[in-house]
Amino acid sequence: MFPNKAPACSGALFFQNIFLKTMFDYDKFYKESSVNINSDPQRFSRIASLCRGKVLDIGCCFGVLADYYSGDYTGLDFSASALEKAKKVRRADARFLLRDCSDLTDFSVSEFYADSIAECQCAEYKKAGQGLCPKHEKTPAFPNFDTIILTEFLEHFKNDEKILGPIFKHAKPGSRIIVSCPNGPRIPDPSHERELTIPELRKRFSPYGKVKFYNWPHAYHQILMTCDLGQKNDDLLSLVMCVKDEEKGLERAIFSCIDFVDNIVISVDSKSADKTLEIAKLYADTLKTHIFADDFSKLRNDAHEGVKTKWIFFLDGHEFVTQSPDLEKFLAMDIDGLLVNVKLENSFVFPNPRIYKNGVSFEGKIHEKQICKTTFYYPGFIVEHCRLGVQDPEAISFRQKQCDDMVPRHLTAEIKKNPKNVRAPFHLGLYWESKGEFKKALFYYRKYLKYSKNNQERWFILFYSSMCHLALGHPFRAFHCAFLAELEAPDRWETSKLKGLIFSRKKKWVKAIESLVDSLKDNKGPTLYRPWPRNLSGTWNLVGECFFNLRNFEKAYLAFDRAAELCEDKLPKKFLEKRSRLMREIFQRSFSK
Repeated sequence: MFPNKAPACSGALFFQNIFLKTMFDYDKFYKESSVNINSDPQRFSRIASLCRGKVLDIGCCFGVLADYYSGDYTGLDFSASALEKAKKVRRADARFLLRDCSDLTDFSVSEFYADSIAECQCAEYKKAGQGLCPKHEKTPAFPNFDTIILTEFLEHFKNDEKILGPIFKHAKPGSRIIVSCPNGPRIPDPSHERELTIPELRKRFSPYGKVKFYNWPHAYHQILMTCDLGQKNDDLLSLVMCVKDEEKGLERAIFSCIDFVDNIVISVDSKSADKTLEIAKLYADTLKTHIFADDFSKLRNDAHEGVKTKWIFFLDGHEFVTQSPDLEKFLAMDIDGLLVNVKLENSFVFPNPRIYKNGVSFEGKIHEKQICKTTFYYPGFIVEHCRLGVQDPEAISFRQKQCDDMVPRHLTAEIKKNPKNVRAPFHLGLYWESKGEFKKALFYYRKYLKYSKNNQERWFILFYSSMCHLALGHPFRAFHCAFLAELEAPDRWETSKLKGLIFSRKKKWVKAIESLVDSLKDNKGPTLYRPWPRNLSGTWNLVGECFFNLRNFEKAYLAFDRAAELCEDKLPKKFLEKRSRLMREIFQRSFSK
């Protein structure tokens, strides 16, 4: 916004000591600068959307916000040059006042309404035309405003007591304070007297009102916060994270839920080799460090200690929230845990009570589980798990080696301790299948099915058992498992598509087509485990291949044409279109003969 020799902020810079320190003539700078030099449409439109009622913009500079907020607007600034330009280019009904905002203790009605004696309620003074009476000329002006704005401003002061103190003391309950400022050291500037962080701002403002931070396009560089004075903070939900070497993904994870968490707790592994700890300091209301002791449950339970909110939400540093509709409604429920959707890199979706009551603990040294007596499925909340691109290859490799050591060792020990344990064989089967060890996977899947009574999980394990048999070249056994899966959870499109694949493998093209077409239906009711993403284009492509093998070229080109129509990726779409044209040409040649 400003040249290198000037501050990067749009707020008023009017301390005398700042002038002496930087030897920079801001009034001259404003004279020579364009009125739109600090105009950032995304920032000002977002701030304007948070404004309500009468607005007081402290340190308004050229009053850009007046062009974005259409309501009653008053801007304060120390620079006469800035305000002269603002009055010329901003809307006519915007009010601008020249004032040193470093000390707002005496900001009174008389100053605000200096040109309007009608504001005085004392009839005799009105009649005499004497301006405001002595009783009212010292009346604080802050109660006249519904929104008070401090944007790119507070970082220029070591002590903000004479700025915020009068606001906290005199502004009316229900007034909103809007603050924006650089996120820690993200916008270096010689005129900045301090660096502000989310936990510092929460601590400073929360005693006076309800504080909320926002995920917006510039969040990584500029904090955006509101404080609604006189309202209690919800203190409903804490974000608790246990992280190691998460420098690339940690901020994305935090900002994905910054709008709805009331407290942030981050426990950083002391062996982190990147900037994870440095980043965590910018966001953690409570910052902890830990030494991993071969037990993920202990790690998470230790991180919970000291949390005072009613609910806890755990998120890893390589995860992020993509949806959280109607969260407050679900947090009002009388249950121990909310089952949310966790989506892996391969599009596999499974439920997990990531949101749980404070007091719920974890058990299990690996693939730890929250011990919730009662749970409720919250389908709209989605957590995406993604290591690629947000963790260094070294960190991913370490995590894989750790998994390869801990999963077989701990889960096998759990089965020996309790043969009826279903959690351990569930995860051991998935682990060995991921390694391509299908026989080992089936061994543990059978152990799981022997004792499990959960229909959704049994469907899932039978589905994967079928996939293992298919990979081993056992189509009959694969079909048998698919048949059993259908009994556990009827009418799922995934089961029908799996049957279509099995029939296709056995070259039973007609039955394959029947099953594949049946898979085009939608599932009814909750489906907690979703191993495949919906891919209608891919299904129609398989139908086309079956018709091709039946030498029914007309239906083959119609199926490929439908596949192309539904395909959203350019390269596969072109391939499918080419397939469709080729089948059409073959059909037309055969028909002409």
